[in-house]
Amino acid sequence: GWMVLVVDEPALRTISSVLGMYDLMEHRITLTESLGKKRAPFREMGVIYLVSPTEESVDKIIEDWTTPAGATKKKPHLYGDNVFIYFLNKIPDSVIFKIKKCKSLLRRIKALAELNVDFLAKEKRVFHFDMKSSFANIFQSRQSLMPDVGQLLGSKLVTVCASMNEYPHIRYPANSQLCNDLAMTFHSLMNGFIGSNPTWWYYGGEGHKERDRSTLLILDRSSDVLSPFMHEFTYQAMVNDLLPIEDDKISYKPDVAENPDVEEKEVLLNENDQIWVELKTKHIADVIQTLSTRIRDIVNSDSGAKLAKDSGKSMSLSQMASALRSLPEYREVMSKLSQHMHISHQCMADFNKQNLLKLSELEQTLATGITEEGQTPRNSELMKDVESMLAETNSSNAARLIAITIISQNGLPPGDKERLFEVAQLSPEDKNLIQNLERLGVSLEQAEVSKISTMKSMFRSTARRATA
Repeated sequence: GWMVLVVDEPALRTISSVLGMYDLMEHRITLTESLGKKRAPFREMGVIYLVSPTEESVDKIIEDWTTPAGATKKKPHLYGDNVFIYFLNKIPDSVIFKIKKCKSLLRRIKALAELNVDFLAKEKRVFHFDMKSSFANIFQSRQSLMPDVGQLLGSKLVTVCASMNEYPHIRYPANSQLCNDLAMTFHSLMNGFIGSNPTWWYYGGEGHKERDRSTLLILDRSSDVLSPFMHEFTYQAMVNDLLPIEDDKISYKPDVAENPDVEEKEVLLNENDQIWVELKTKHIADVIQTLSTRIRDIVNSDSGAKLAKDSGKSMSLSQMASALRSLPEYREVMSKLSQHMHISHQCMADFNKQNLLKLSELEQTLATGITEEGQTPRNSELMKDVESMLAETNSSNAARLIAITIISQNGLPPGDKERLFEVAQLSPEDKNLIQNLERLGVSLEQAEVSKISTMKSMFRSTARRATA
């Protein structure tokens, strides 16, 4: 029969990254509810709980099946007698013990299992662990990885490998203690998973030789500190860099010129949008060209010609596109094309407003050490260009430009660094951001030339005495 699906917040984010409500209904899920909110009873239906393996989530499940202490009458159960409990990750013994103690819940459980899906599958070949605060925690100390952070990262990585039937070889830079710690933690947890799941198989193992075992390459951000600060002009990069997007959701206001009172629309830019999948990695100029060509092709089709003829007047491209959206056979495709045209033009509007062309040319010169003309600029010229750019850009771009300058030049003389800070008028938060680059192995300041010369002279003098 039909079932109710109850999820906690981590499970909701996990399942939402791969399934929609229609997909769930096809599997006889009539309703999805939040474990943390008050819920209406559906006593004629069974319930599926999909939750993270935490005591907090299990306590809320138990609340559905127990009467609070001190209550004057027995609390009716929310759901029918068929209960299925699935966890995103390995179930701790403390959680199992809590479930076993709740007799009213225990006798109704028809299934209890670990699904090993404690990650978000954002794209066909991209996943992440939904740990927004992990970056600061990982780099609090460059000496080692905090044990609790390592255990969490390692356990989530095990669920990725378990779901893909991979038991990978592990490779990491020998000079990175963080990578070493995570590699050791993951290796231990992965072996523990295999030992406790004898029926689980992996590619390259006995009976599955169609391909070899995969390789897991572990790197930390210190291997490439520069790239995240550089402006990139592919469609996906610009949307995430310039526009207010959250969990793939973005708002835009269509046809503002023709109808100023039109309401904003919310759209999802994810794997369900085929135009997004096709164009997201292309340069923004190519994206706009492709969208314009496709809209023009439809406008110049037989249906477009008929609309123009019926209107009895000359129509602009945008007017024709709006008219075509009223035709059933073009409604969906024209809506999608127009949506992406609006979003891409919004990106270009911000690109021009922030003067990112000029800024990006300077960024490339700093990163490569070569100008657009192929010349190698003097350091004094570079600093002059950076100061000039800082005076005319916004605070966010100013902090990024200073970071790029410091990283690309392997640090700055103390006087230059302080002068750039002053010109940019950085906030305390932005100054702290720059200072924290040291945690990634970046040298903020160059040793003074005079000190370097003195040290070299001392070394040569010592060497001469040693050979005398």
